[in-house]
Amino acid sequence: MPIEASLHETAQGELNIFHVFDTLEVYDGSLALAIDHVINHIKVLVSTVYLPEDKNLLQAYQKHPLLCKGSAEVRSRERILLADCIRLLDGLVEIAKLAAYPETVGQARQELEELKAAVPFLDYRYENDPYPSDRDRE
Repeated sequence: MPIEASLHETAQGELNIFHVFDTLEVYDGSLALAIDHVINHIKVLVSTVYLPEDKNLLQAYQKHPLLCKGSAEVRSRERILLADCIRLLDGLVEIAKLAAYPETVGQARQELEELKAAVPFLDYRYENDPYPSDRDRE
């Protein structure tokens, strides 16, 4: 998996930012959306434990009933997101199995809808993210 570093100037001096990325090729739209969903959740999880809160992260939290302001949830944000990631990975496996055969592609779409209902898409984006939002495809 490629990792690229780039230097950014901050008030504290130069800062290395590492970009970790790869391309996954799949032949089914439901599976592609499931992969996008889990990667977006992992991005929120990493940002939650590693970065200071910013407006984009706070906006993502507001899209989740257990992370938004006023939630009575007692688990930490990290634990909630980790549980969501496990659920998303489990759903991704089921969708991949179903999407592999033409006769079960419809079931894959149904599994994706159930997954989206169980775990909200947070649409978390970094500041100045050059890529379009996937919100409309979700």
